[in-house]
Amino acid sequence: MGDQKSDQRGRRPPQGAVVAVVRVETLSGKSSEFAAILGDLAHRVRDEEDGCTFYHVTRAIGSTDHFAVHARFENWAAFKGHADTAHLKRAMGRINPLLASPIAMEIYLDAE
Repeated sequence: MGDQKSDQRGRRPPQGAVVAVVRVETLSGKSSEFAAILGDLAHRVRDEEDGCTFYHVTRAIGSTDHFAVHARFENWAAFKGHADTAHLKRAMGRINPLLASPIAMEIYLDAE
């Protein structure tokens, strides 16, 4: 993905692999529906997004309603491209009504 352009403010995008951790809490009784949607999304991301090297959905020990998505992308362009995919947009439309609170996301760069 060669030469990466600057954004509108003149900053260069972060270099290296991008790791995202997304945390969500579902409404009571909605965790099974949420898990099914996220399971389908995870398969699509892994199968259709070449720049995604890892995408895994986990559930908290002791809570059926707390989930985390762990994702790793080759670079910033792949991470940003993920947000523009049709499968993510479709999933978000189905996921949002199932959430008890807003999605929390932390973005990291590989330290290795």
